[in-house]
Amino acid sequence: MQFIQQNEQGAALWAAMLENLVLQQIEREKDLLIQSPKERYERVLKRSPQLFQEIANKYIAAYLRMSPETLSRLKKR
Repeated sequence: MQFIQQNEQGAALWAAMLENLVLQQIEREKDLLIQSPKERYERVLKRSPQLFQEIANKYIAAYLRMSPETLSRLKKR
């Protein structure tokens, strides 16, 4: 906190990081409110396509509140 208080660039960087984290949390909340598994899948795919190459499907399915089988069916389409 001392660095942030004494360094204007550090404060700007900290503010930008916090803003980014809040925006990510808002997107996550939106994802959870969408009823359709297909829409949740499409939103995350559009926002973070690399996620599907880096993370196991079972974890992505859990994040999207669907079974791994449902995710697999959606990815085939």
